[in-house]
Amino acid sequence: MATKTTEKENVTGLDLAPDYKEAEYNLVESLLKAADYKNEEILTVNIARRGVLLFKVNIHPLSDADVREAQKKAGIYKTNPNNKKLGNVKVDTDNAKLSSWLIYLATVEKDQEQIWGNPAIMKKFGLYQPWESIDCLLKTGEKADLLEEVLKLSGMDDDEDEEQMDDETFLSASN
Repeated sequence: MATKTTEKENVTGLDLAPDYKEAEYNLVESLLKAADYKNEEILTVNIARRGVLLFKVNIHPLSDADVREAQKKAGIYKTNPNNKKLGNVKVDTDNAKLSSWLIYLATVEKDQEQIWGNPAIMKKFGLYQPWESIDCLLKTGEKADLLEEVLKLSGMDDDEDEEQMDDETFLSASN
């Protein structure tokens, strides 16, 4: 019968560092920086028509929670056909609404209030929620371009022109 040896796997590389405490501090610092991506990675997108700048909107990457929230908000729900007491079930997604929610949630808070939630715009167009103003303020192509920027910034783009790294390439690049 073969004996199994369990070796503690060193995932972080801390054990190999000459100064363990400093390496641990650097790791924590790096992890905190990684978690602050919504404040670190802000992209300003100009909305212009015929060479005239109309406004600028600042966006940050989306989190998984943001995407789930947008999907939930854009869902089309109906009464559960099996049992009304079980609650509603999602039967479809309103893609235009999903795009608007993704853009809204990727917009920095200040711009959510000043641009999408602008009281004058909301009153003029009879809007109830700030995300609805996206369809009023942007043409379809502008909305698609802005959503594309949001998805790129969030690492969700599927640009086939970019080189895709396989696991071996990623591991060798990180060493």
